[in-house]
Amino acid sequence: MTATGHEVSRSRIAEIGAREEESYRQRTRRSAELFERARRSLPLGVASSFQAYDPYPLFMTDAQGSRITDADGNEYIDFDMAFGVLAAGHSHPLLAEALQHRVANGTCYTFPVEDGIALAEEIRARFGADLVRFSNSGTEATMDAIRVARGYTGREKIIKFEGGYHGHHDDVLVSIQPPRDAMGPVESPNTVPASAGIPRSRIAETVIAPFNEPDMLAGILDANQGQIAAIIVEPVQFNIGVVPPKDGYLQRLRELADEHGIVLIFDEVKTGVVLAWGGAYEHFGVKPDLFCLAKSIGGGIPIGAFGGRREVMAVIETLEGSQHFAGMGGAVGTAVEHSTIPSGATRVAHLGTFNGNPLSMTAGLVTLTQILTKDAYPRLHAMADRLTAGSQAVLDELSLPGYAINVGPKGCVMFTPDRVTNYRDFIGLDADLWAASFFYLANRGILLPPGPDDQWTLSVQHSDADIDRYIEVFRDFGRELVA
Repeated sequence: MTATGHEVSRSRIAEIGAREEESYRQRTRRSAELFERARRSLPLGVASSFQAYDPYPLFMTDAQGSRITDADGNEYIDFDMAFGVLAAGHSHPLLAEALQHRVANGTCYTFPVEDGIALAEEIRARFGADLVRFSNSGTEATMDAIRVARGYTGREKIIKFEGGYHGHHDDVLVSIQPPRDAMGPVESPNTVPASAGIPRSRIAETVIAPFNEPDMLAGILDANQGQIAAIIVEPVQFNIGVVPPKDGYLQRLRELADEHGIVLIFDEVKTGVVLAWGGAYEHFGVKPDLFCLAKSIGGGIPIGAFGGRREVMAVIETLEGSQHFAGMGGAVGTAVEHSTIPSGATRVAHLGTFNGNPLSMTAGLVTLTQILTKDAYPRLHAMADRLTAGSQAVLDELSLPGYAINVGPKGCVMFTPDRVTNYRDFIGLDADLWAASFFYLANRGILLPPGPDDQWTLSVQHSDADIDRYIEVFRDFGRELVA
């Protein structure tokens, strides 16, 4: 189904948006007070710029199951789930019990623990990996995976896709949502920094390609023959709503990576252990050389991980792994001679005081082996499909512009005139309509991520009644729009 619909009155959208924002202000006076206090100590009044939105963010006090409560005592059904961190839901009883024991017996040793071995074994089984290393966030996981790919290939450049987000390190903090006048031609997009403070040398080493356009990617690879160390990609592009890969697209990425001797990295920070037991690898049936995990693998505790093929990961032990470069199917046999590895380096560094800390290892092990087990996914998928179908029914019934979409337990309503297949389609999103819906739903106890580029995440603790309530409130919103 295409994203068709009648033109909703702009004045009506503005009227509802203004009314609902004022209601938000009236209901959340304590959050407003806390925000003003926070601004005196924190830039933008928040700890992460992702948390900032107008007129001010909600400050939260506690959460259980599928519910979260703000500083004014307002309770919400949480469909944000911490930007997708909580497929296990808030404070799952099994996890809460295990973490109480862990906190009472030490949370950081800087010595390894057995839970770390068991968690690595679980991840290996789910993702068909040979070796795994732990970090503390998705940003760290993608940063480390890129370094490993560079060490393995001896090349410097990487490819990321326009509109994709892979954390906030310099190599990937480019072309996340670039302005239209800076993007350049679609077949060869410009590399547009998303932040001040990124050296030009880093920008020059990241090549941008359009998502879901394999022929254009092939041309970009030909133009950078022998220079690309890695292709990093979200199997489903989640930084612009929900954009699935076209049929055969991930398979073609695998083929192109092999043809050019490039390490293929799946950024599964959002898809891993959420889309399926084995993440996007299981869901789409395409195996990368390396994958990156974070968010839901820790049940709400900070954690990251990356892993993959033994010969690639082995560069953490010794750079002899890079001698296997030609075995990747690459036609370029001179990678080692042109290596950018510093003279005297014998391995790729992967370090971190908190890597594999006991708290994160226990959280990850309980989450993956006791909560997000194989039998959890059929129900998660069924609930998500029902939420999408119910939202689409509202859009169809009222002829509203946009469409509902999900891939597994993650989805959203895309207020765009047509189906989005890459970032340049997403530019057509109706931000005013989205904002009106966000405040309307929040004022009635339905909490979504505070941005039109994000998506809802369902957890094992959501219920059918939660889904029904979402659809009911969304239908009320639509009816007001067209009244």
